[in-house]
Amino acid sequence: MKHSSGRVTAILGIGSALLAIMLFASTSAVAQDKAPAGKGPCIGCSTDGKTTPHTADGHPDLSGYWGGGGGGGNNTQQFERSNDGSILFDFSTSFNDRPLCKPDDETARCLDPNEPPYKPEYMSKVRAIAAKAYGGTTAADPQMDCKPLGVPRAGIGGIEIVQGPQTVAILYESAPYSLYRIIYTDGRPHPADLDTSYMGHSIGHWEGDTLVVDVAGLSDETWLGGGLGTLKYANLHSDKEHVIERWTRNGDDLTYEATVEDPVMFTKPWVITPRKVRHHGPSLTSNDGILEQRCTVNDKDHYITPSSEDSPHCNYRCGDAGK
Repeated sequence: MKHSSGRVTAILGIGSALLAIMLFASTSAVAQDKAPAGKGPCIGCSTDGKTTPHTADGHPDLSGYWGGGGGGGNNTQQFERSNDGSILFDFSTSFNDRPLCKPDDETARCLDPNEPPYKPEYMSKVRAIAAKAYGGTTAADPQMDCKPLGVPRAGIGGIEIVQGPQTVAILYESAPYSLYRIIYTDGRPHPADLDTSYMGHSIGHWEGDTLVVDVAGLSDETWLGGGLGTLKYANLHSDKEHVIERWTRNGDDLTYEATVEDPVMFTKPWVITPRKVRHHGPSLTSNDGILEQRCTVNDKDHYITPSSEDSPHCNYRCGDAGK
């Protein structure tokens, strides 16, 4: 396993992000659909919440702030399952009357039954890690060392997308700190001598109204999921992980689909449960948008592991869905 970390790489990465932002800025005045009446200019906003805005080159405009949970799979309390089985993440007041999930609630409402298809020798390791998690938290989680969440764990909640004709920049608010990722849509392939990295190397193309992204070169120092998320047995993967993402916008909803391949640890590709998030601007009349986040490594010797005398429980608005 190799990591690229030189100053030249960092400068090139930052330059790519700035280039994407400049490209977007140069086309946004033309590409932006008319802002919703009475709301003033709004990046990537739909005119009515149902109509999908398009850029000057005819592709759906993914730009703007996509708010809500699910960024690191750490927002179990803020999702609901749609009739089609997909999961919608959102920090919306409409959730205020819905009871929260208990830490040990493994029903379909709180725990996604669609887990990665590990080979037996790796499933035993995954289960051993899960058994030591206290309310979804474990010192073994790479994010506890402030390592980037990787793909697909970084998710789609709490992100800002800056879309240009040749690149799409994804700015993550907390993954587990502020970072970015560049998707190249100019037709280039993956580098032949690709080093592994936490977020990998992303190249994309459009299939109709869906942005299809190929992610390779992912470090095995990240997890597939974890924390207080909807997946219990989704953590380990090898450095042979390969992900195909599909980003589809429909009005103010963004649907994220991903197929994860790992020939070392999986018996077959893992098609994750689709995830959805809502568009929240930003606009001149809204404060919605990503904030700068930092990550600090805590003293892991004080992390709690479950025992017969001490198990996690919920004291606030927990209970059955009907209560």
